[in-house]
Amino acid sequence: MFDIANNAEFLTAIGINNAPEDVKAKLIAGIENLAEKKLITRLSDIVTDEQAEQFGSITDEQEAANWLNTNIPNFQEIVTEVLAEIKDDIMQHKAAVVG
Repeated sequence: MFDIANNAEFLTAIGINNAPEDVKAKLIAGIENLAEKKLITRLSDIVTDEQAEQFGSITDEQEAANWLNTNIPNFQEIVTEVLAEIKDDIMQHKAAVVG
């Protein structure tokens, strides 16, 4: 859904594009987990209880993606916003750590 591993611009911006593959994979997994949680929080404010129940019953990833794109017209925009928020948070903390 987020395809962070293939988003070289995002990875370069947060400074992990050239990290060792094992380190990069762990960081990407953590970022995707955070993005998923943020996305769920955002979507919970948008969907009805009935829609949430429908979506909750979907087990296929492609079917879930289709459902989201069909039932939430600005879904891709929301995903982009969530990733931008995460990138900004990482950049702020990176600056604080690095100095």
